[in-house]
Amino acid sequence: MNSSKKLGVVSLLCAVALTQSFSALAQSTPAKVPTGSFAVVNAVPLSNALLEQVLKNNAAQGVKDSPELRNVVRRELAGRAALSQEAMKLGLDKQEGSLAQMELLKQNFLAEMLITDYLTKNPVSDAAVRADYDRQIAVLKDAKEYKIRGIVLPDEAAAKAALANVRKGEAFEKVAKEKSIDPSKSQGGDLGWLLSEQINPLIANVVVNLSKGSVSAAPIQVQNAWHIIKVDDIRNFVAPKIEDAEGQIRQALQMKLRNEFVNQIISTAKVQLAD
Repeated sequence: MNSSKKLGVVSLLCAVALTQSFSALAQSTPAKVPTGSFAVVNAVPLSNALLEQVLKNNAAQGVKDSPELRNVVRRELAGRAALSQEAMKLGLDKQEGSLAQMELLKQNFLAEMLITDYLTKNPVSDAAVRADYDRQIAVLKDAKEYKIRGIVLPDEAAAKAALANVRKGEAFEKVAKEKSIDPSKSQGGDLGWLLSEQINPLIANVVVNLSKGSVSAAPIQVQNAWHIIKVDDIRNFVAPKIEDAEGQIRQALQMKLRNEFVNQIISTAKVQLAD
């Protein structure tokens, strides 16, 4: 869950600063820590559940549990508790902006919890992955892949000028590096191998009608940019084995399931918006 990850990940820089400040406090004010807690800050116990949740969040991101990590996390959480308690003493948690921000955090957290709970209870089955794989293989049976390069310009005049340079014999890669505003300019406009379905439809309609080595006859407008396309090569699509595609297919099916669930909840909610 995004919200829990953001709250759970230990900030090492912050931890160092808090550790230096908190160590003196911990040594000077010894207190009995009640069962089920890992620390007491200003007479307020901090539960082991809080510590374990942070460790769980970190583990989900590849950070292994260890005595050293637990020590850092304990001090980090104790320091945060001290800071938050002071903020509440000053009434900062009652300010309008604070209340709204905390409500947003709560809503985001609960929404992600709901979605995660649903996906956990309704996992994508191996049979569903196989069925979608077979469907895609059937659709792409006679598909072709295109190795294309692109030059992207902010206006039609600049695009026509760049295309004119290519027509005069200037290397497409050179013009891309010098003129394009797309990140691919550093690779001479190389966009790699793509199926027509993976290309913007306005550009794909041109690409599928180009032969190997040819360049689009005119710049193609896509929203606020103009594209010049070159087809470096064309080959028959070779489908990956299901073992290689399984992860990506499962992720796509999970996203589809997630979107359907979210739309269902929202569509059945009674919502009234102010004029």
